[in-house]
Amino acid sequence: MTDAPAACLDTIVDYARDRIAAAGRYPREGLHHRLFRMPELDLDVWFGGRELAELCESRLMPRAAGETARARAEVMVLDPTLPGWAPPAHWREDAWFSSRDFDRRLAAGGVRGFYHDAPSWQFFDPESATGVFCLPDPTGIPPWETGSPLRLFLHWAHARNGRRLTHAAAVGVEGAGALLAGASGSGKSGTALACLLHGLRCAGDDYVVVEAGEDVIAHAAFRIFKQDAGGLQRAGLDVTKGGWGVTNWHGKYEFDAMKLSPSGFARRMPVRAILMPRIAHLPRTRIEPVDPTAAALALAPSAVFQLPGDADEGFRFFSGLARRLPAYRVLLSENPAEIAETIGVHLTKEFGDAG
Repeated sequence: MTDAPAACLDTIVDYARDRIAAAGRYPREGLHHRLFRMPELDLDVWFGGRELAELCESRLMPRAAGETARARAEVMVLDPTLPGWAPPAHWREDAWFSSRDFDRRLAAGGVRGFYHDAPSWQFFDPESATGVFCLPDPTGIPPWETGSPLRLFLHWAHARNGRRLTHAAAVGVEGAGALLAGASGSGKSGTALACLLHGLRCAGDDYVVVEAGEDVIAHAAFRIFKQDAGGLQRAGLDVTKGGWGVTNWHGKYEFDAMKLSPSGFARRMPVRAILMPRIAHLPRTRIEPVDPTAAALALAPSAVFQLPGDADEGFRFFSGLARRLPAYRVLLSENPAEIAETIGVHLTKEFGDAG
């Protein structure tokens, strides 16, 4: 296929298969190769441009020395500045687009995918664990992916092995962690940052890989935290001193949490509970139990809709997780140190002697 056609639901599976096959045949010479040795996954990626390769290097979480991966996937990141690679197709102007029908068509064809109207396409074959990211130019990823690049490929690669990339943070004390679940604006990222800065461990502020085997384990996926200037100031960090870079598309700074707190960032964390933060401006943080339905509603919708491809399996996974783990609402104070202390005391008291 030399000229990319306009796509629609009737042609999307053929287009996905064509692009995956073409990427598999594409010469590797001249591309920028990176093998990301991540917790539980070796992600082998070939980039058309060096800048995006370096961005991913600075964002993706490396696994600890001596650890091995139980899964592997390969992704080609290609754009039309490369010889012989066609521009990504546009969605046909007169064609209806439904994300649910889009996912179902692709799933029925044995592939996963995502379309962004830049245009760009992400396709993945779960059977072969190979994928292609079709970009309009060497750095043309969707703007929300600068802090968590390649996240859909991580999601699809882990899903084929029974794990789920989850829209949640993970914080904890030794031997007892918790997922922080909630929609944007719930206080999830700010709570994770408070915990990281005040003695707790943290495996991510936005996405973690959750493994629900004999034990529930959260694995770090990205080393980047995101926070706006107000959130940094509330955490006691001085943004006026510089070194924070420029804000992203959402007005937030993206910074390396491993550099901010090398001893506090965890690659792996046992999960004993689900915590649902809520900004409440209380004098002291209060933690109260909630039922599994509330926990499932906090976890599943954003995780499933932000990470498309197998919605039914995603809802089953998160509903099972909510039934398995006790859940609590965390009504937040305005004191980051007190928030971290209250969460730490709760986890130690309730789960400190667990497994």
